[in-house]
Amino acid sequence: MDEVVGVADRYAATGFQTRGDLGQHFLRTSESANALLERAGIPSGAQVLEVGAGLGTLSCTIAAAGHRIWAVEKDERLRDHLTGRLAPFGARARVTFDDVRHVDLDEGLEPGSALVAIMPFDPELSADLIRHVFTCSRVEYGLVVVPSASAHLLADAPALVVEEVDGIARSSFWPPAPTVLRVLAIGRRLACSS
Repeated sequence: MDEVVGVADRYAATGFQTRGDLGQHFLRTSESANALLERAGIPSGAQVLEVGAGLGTLSCTIAAAGHRIWAVEKDERLRDHLTGRLAPFGARARVTFDDVRHVDLDEGLEPGSALVAIMPFDPELSADLIRHVFTCSRVEYGLVVVPSASAHLLADAPALVVEEVDGIARSSFWPPAPTVLRVLAIGRRLACSS
């Protein structure tokens, strides 16, 4: 078990309490993070926004692949851990501790940026955060892990094209996901030209 694989399990062993109000569940393996990143198909060196960076398993995988990562995390208890995990990547990794709905994404993202994230496992919160991120015109597409109910909530988003592209095991997370999860590809609906 490498360092990345053991992070969530080590937190579990300490008795760390996840926050239900944030829909927290932490990715357990770097293999799962690599599979998600590969599925996202991000162009080399592109900027990636991650909402709910948590313990940094996906963040580190994104940065190690040569992408610039902007990790946004609301839980201040993870500040030292997450900033420490991303410090070796220098200027390629940026960390912000705040609710993403209070962050000026237009100021910090470049055109053509991607959202790659394990969203909170609260269906309504997850759908709300995704809709918010896509109000930023600089985010062109995304790949997200969400509870299956979030996929239904996003199906009616008029500006977005949402496609289920994969699943992921509940046991890939600590604590295990309480519901079926979906991996969704999200893009912008093209405006009709007259």
